[in-house]
Amino acid sequence: MLHQQAERLLLQYISPGASVIDIGAGAGAFSQRAKDLGYNVTALDIDEEKFTLNEIPFMKMDINEGIHLKDDTAYEAAVCLEVIEHVENPWNLLREIERILKPGGLLILSTPNTTSFLSRLSFLRTGQFHQFGDADLPYGHIRPITAFELSTIAHRLGWRILEISPGGYLPIFDFSSIRLKMLLFNALRGIIYFFAKGQKRGWCLFFVLEKSR
Repeated sequence: MLHQQAERLLLQYISPGASVIDIGAGAGAFSQRAKDLGYNVTALDIDEEKFTLNEIPFMKMDINEGIHLKDDTAYEAAVCLEVIEHVENPWNLLREIERILKPGGLLILSTPNTTSFLSRLSFLRTGQFHQFGDADLPYGHIRPITAFELSTIAHRLGWRILEISPGGYLPIFDFSSIRLKMLLFNALRGIIYFFAKGQKRGWCLFFVLEKSR
């Protein structure tokens, strides 16, 4: 579902044929999806062995150390899905992506929604955001970031925010059990959802940013 939503945003804002760099491409699932849509895709990730697509150019890189291209190539768009929460410095990541885009270039970025109604309930109960607990550390969730913080970073670095939208399916209630504890938990979910303001829907958030300088 996440890749389907990212695909819709890509098609909405960027015409097929554009040059797109997939930052933190992983095994290349979205890189392949974008290529099939007609985009000129380059993939970038730290794990070269995981990426198995021979028809898509690949660059091995640790983005914590910056994005260092071999030439002066500038891309028309960048995609960075579920990556920024893994990096040490989100300011530097957005600064580096801005540097490798053409004027007016677009960035489609997603990250776990730390202000979802469920994340607020999780923080109330445990002091930890949803998807940023002890069990999430082994797979690299080290940097929770709110929509307010990411928007602040984007504005300070010269990005223009075109859209912020919820991503992923996050039901208000969980009916997997009818035990009393779950019923009480569902009641709390409903209360928090009703009273919460801001970006409360979606287990992740999508940002569409435009390089404005």
